[in-house]
Amino acid sequence: MNNDDTQILTTLKVLIIGESGVGKSRLLLRFTDNIFDEDKTATIGVDYKVEQLEINDNRVKLIIWDTAGQERFHTLSPAYYRGAQGAILVYDICNRQSFRQLDR
Repeated sequence: MNNDDTQILTTLKVLIIGESGVGKSRLLLRFTDNIFDEDKTATIGVDYKVEQLEINDNRVKLIIWDTAGQERFHTLSPAYYRGAQGAILVYDICNRQSFRQLDR
């Protein structure tokens, strides 16, 4: 299918949520740019990337928001959650507390 002939049928806002240092930004870069940046610094506030996928011959546009995990940015989060259709919860398997924090 020619990408120029395929219209975007759905736009979805997806959030990446988790504590600081668990790899949210690295996961996003790997998915959107197919790179793994070992030197990625902490996200300040919020960042996002756009990725287009083809599913069953339909084009889907994902707007993926990478939220900062530091406590000082938690007050920003509710504004970015509004209108989201999905979330990716990320935690460090070596840090049980990062998993527990997903519940809040």
